[in-house]
Amino acid sequence: MEIPAVAAEVFKGLGLLILSIVLAKLFVYFISRYAAAAAKKRTTILDDMLIEAVQKPLYYLIILLGFDVAVQGISILPEVTSKLDSILYVAEVFVGAYFVSKTVRVFARWYAKNIAAKAKSRFDDEFLPLFNRTADIFIYGSSIVIILDFFRYDITAIVAGLGIAGLAVALAAQDTISNMISGFVIMADRPFRVNDIIELSAGEYGEVSEIGLRSTKILTMDLTMIVVPNSQIGSSQIINYSYPDNRLRLKIPVGVAYGTDLKTATKALKEVAKKQRHVMERPAPRVHLTSFSDFSLSLILYVWIDSHKDRFEVINRINRAIDERFKKDGIEIPFPIQTIQIKNK
Repeated sequence: MEIPAVAAEVFKGLGLLILSIVLAKLFVYFISRYAAAAAKKRTTILDDMLIEAVQKPLYYLIILLGFDVAVQGISILPEVTSKLDSILYVAEVFVGAYFVSKTVRVFARWYAKNIAAKAKSRFDDEFLPLFNRTADIFIYGSSIVIILDFFRYDITAIVAGLGIAGLAVALAAQDTISNMISGFVIMADRPFRVNDIIELSAGEYGEVSEIGLRSTKILTMDLTMIVVPNSQIGSSQIINYSYPDNRLRLKIPVGVAYGTDLKTATKALKEVAKKQRHVMERPAPRVHLTSFSDFSLSLILYVWIDSHKDRFEVINRINRAIDERFKKDGIEIPFPIQTIQIKNK
């Protein structure tokens, strides 16, 4: 009994498809067992990362290629095979783009772990996410162009149309483009970095949580997230409390009554400061007499702390300790007073 030609070609195509699935699974098994074992013997981890990343896209690519060969073998239904061939081509291009994207991300991740992590600068850490996004846009955008060319679309007309549309979008999205350009400038110039404590001219104060392409996120001391457009940051004055290092000098004003022994008061203030956490031994705390006020001698206690994050806590503890020490030593902190003299004629 003869098998109809259509059925024979369909069975042949199914056989090729099953064979491609088996080959894909064997390929993944070989990669995961033997190639991975050989890669572990090397000192670099790049091989392991590549093998882990490309397994899935290569698995699907082998199946698609087998399916493509199976479809090409069916000649009796040309309309069906033509549509299937077009669909498979699109799928193959996107899987290929997925493979390239995963490979690029592996190299970027390897660079971040082995090179950028050893550098003192954190510019690489901040720029790599942006690089990954840009690379994905370029890779998948190129895939779309390749697919359009396969279907014989006029790429020149499309590019020209995209240029006009891009100009219209650019005019309509000037703020967004300005923020993106400012984001590139911030990443290149690095006036601040992630985890730095900054204060903007508008009063926003806190820790930099993320530097994005459009905006920068600042976590305030109240644990409130502020999202500031990059263009606003680029045009404003920035105070970076974490650069060039995290140390900060605190100025704590203290008033004592006239007639107070300044040596005793100075000694008390220095001893109080040295006992507090986060206060540094070098530079040592200092006390300066700044002015003779209307009702008190104005002193300023200068102390250095190791992090700007702790300034409010340190100021609070030092002020409380000063109050207790002055009460113990009998040093008076005067109230505002005014003496009126009446002359008797």
